[in-house]
Amino acid sequence: MPLIEEGLLDDKVTDQVIARYLNPMISDGIDTLVLGCTHYPLLAPAIARSLGDSVKLVDSAQNCATAVRNLLDRQSLRAPEDRQGALRVALTDAADNFLNVARDALQLEIGEVELRALL
Repeated sequence: MPLIEEGLLDDKVTDQVIARYLNPMISDGIDTLVLGCTHYPLLAPAIARSLGDSVKLVDSAQNCATAVRNLLDRQSLRAPEDRQGALRVALTDAADNFLNVARDALQLEIGEVELRALL
């Protein structure tokens, strides 16, 4: 979704695009909206504004992360809490907007970014 890649998480244009897609569903009387894309949780505040209080918003990313953690626990594969992992980032395009979104929305500090060409 270009809105996210461009860092337009809290922008009038984003609100307009969200309203364009959600208003027909809201008019049809939906009571629950499941965020089914990995990018959508970043737009959850804007989506929630568009939905109002009458529609429940379900963040599938949180449910997926919880399921993965539980699976790793059941199979004794989760790393000990005192062991820190490392984050390596590789992108296929300039990193400027990505770094801003990662810092602001994901609250990640990203060091060196590897730029890779698409095959």
